[in-house]
Amino acid sequence: MANQYGANRNLMKQTCNKNVGSRVEILKWSQEMDLLAFSTEKGEVLLHRLKWQKVWQLSPPEDGLKVCGIAWRPCEKFIAIGYSNGTVLLIDLETKEEIHSFSVQTDITCLSWTENTDEIDSDDVSYNAVTSHTKYLPELPVLSSLSSSAKPLNPNRSSYCTKHILSILLIGTTTGQVYLSALGMLACGSIDVFGTLGLSSTSSARIREAKMSHDFKQLIVGIEQDETLNVIVLENEVLHKNAPAVLNLALKHAQILNTMAYMNETIDCIVEAWETVLLEMDNKLTNYAKDQPDGSISADFLELLMFGTASPSLEQFLLRELTEKGLRKLGYSIELSYVTIQRLVVKPLYTAIHAMFYHLNTLDGMLRNRFYYGTLMRDMATATEVVRSCGALQIKAHELQQTIDASKRDFKIFFRWLYVVIVRVMDETLQENHPTITQREIHYLAQFLSNFDTAAQSTEEGRMESRRKFNLERVGQYLEDKPLIRPMAKDDENGWKKLLEQNECLRKCDAIYPHYENMSLLQQQNLLKKNIEQLFEQPGKVIGADFKQKNLLTVQTSTGSNGTNVRSFAFACHPRDHLTLLAIVQSNRSLLLVECFDDGGLKAVRLHFEEKPYFD
Repeated sequence: MANQYGANRNLMKQTCNKNVGSRVEILKWSQEMDLLAFSTEKGEVLLHRLKWQKVWQLSPPEDGLKVCGIAWRPCEKFIAIGYSNGTVLLIDLETKEEIHSFSVQTDITCLSWTENTDEIDSDDVSYNAVTSHTKYLPELPVLSSLSSSAKPLNPNRSSYCTKHILSILLIGTTTGQVYLSALGMLACGSIDVFGTLGLSSTSSARIREAKMSHDFKQLIVGIEQDETLNVIVLENEVLHKNAPAVLNLALKHAQILNTMAYMNETIDCIVEAWETVLLEMDNKLTNYAKDQPDGSISADFLELLMFGTASPSLEQFLLRELTEKGLRKLGYSIELSYVTIQRLVVKPLYTAIHAMFYHLNTLDGMLRNRFYYGTLMRDMATATEVVRSCGALQIKAHELQQTIDASKRDFKIFFRWLYVVIVRVMDETLQENHPTITQREIHYLAQFLSNFDTAAQSTEEGRMESRRKFNLERVGQYLEDKPLIRPMAKDDENGWKKLLEQNECLRKCDAIYPHYENMSLLQQQNLLKKNIEQLFEQPGKVIGADFKQKNLLTVQTSTGSNGTNVRSFAFACHPRDHLTLLAIVQSNRSLLLVECFDDGGLKAVRLHFEEKPYFD
């Protein structure tokens, strides 16, 4: 018998030995996909296959950051990475694309997912509300086909939850907080573990590991402090009883975040298209305007329009700065830029706002089921205000479209007229087929020229600084986070506005969306973001406040032990037996096994090995 055991004792043998070039700090293996993720001292994360084939390498979001935790999401193809500044990234394994990121504002000590694999039934009360968008909404247009500056991202990704399973991301920090995030998308509570134990946030204690039971009722946290190991069991009822509702809210929040990210990218592309050519024209006229007295620019151009005579400085500017050839080229470039902006507004931005409006309306309908969501989302007024903010953003996008049409028209007239002026100043003959300017176009041109001296001044640290000598066009003001310099002209004959002014009840109706005339598109979008953040803060406050201490196990380590720093925690959930097993490598010769029962009870046994260190 001894010979039989002796012959088989070395069946496990090394197959390869690879050098990664840097010291490895964290190593995590995925049993489902046979993938190995590890971090290096440089803050990089590398993903390798079983045969040591590198899949991808991810650099830290900022220089100098260290990876503090890596966690594989069960049943899904993405991974969570925590950094030393509190940033958490969710990365798609197949594309290395950042699905979502958020920050807990402090150093991370541990990162783990719950191991629940039970799918919620499709007959759930809100199942259709969180899945039917694929049936009713068109796909968001690919921005890279409309703008060369767009990032090559998939706007219709849904890889954050391919199965209807609730997974909670647990994040332990140096300040003693454990943060919960449903699907890594929705903050659903934070627990002050140090405060529960009577420790300060600056204590030398450290959260080594955190684990949640399959039914989301118990949170077990392992804490190391000097020569003491603490295992605290916390219980809650809100998350335990409302897990399906939390999943639905997390899915809806993820859809909203995805749409908002696409909207941000669209606005960035619009800003890029605006800055390429329009600022060039603005800078040329600004150079001319530097030496001109206030109010003289519009007067010079209007005098040229009315009497056909140009001042010496204006004539020199037209002949030397602009020139006939340069004017043609600039006019074509500006028209092309406006066409690009118009395409981005009409198709991607409108589609994104409509998708956002759909998601927020379905969310508003979900929250009206107070029996199902009343515990988590207690303030219904916030949901209604979010929908109204989205309606106001949609109105502002239509206003931007009207402004683009008007600016495009004015620029065409302006360049056509300026070309005629330059030809006449040069004493050349105008082409016979050159289009004439109608009386209505002269009216538009006069309004356009009269605004050349509109100064935009801002107060910064008590000083008045001029941003521009004048404001040539009106589209750019919608793309800045400040009130509009030149809002759209009020239409006193608008029957709808008159009706709202005369009827206070109708004006205050939640179904009538407000029009904030002096706000820019960027301000309107930021207001929507703020309202969405306030709305989804509610579940976290309710769930976090419900966690209460159920039990505490304190293990005193012998001060004479040589290996007290060699410690690790391992958890295993057994839903069939309603318990969680915890193994603690207490030292290089001591192993502690703990059973955590669903009623909060604990059983522990310590194994001590005398001959040699078994845990290196």
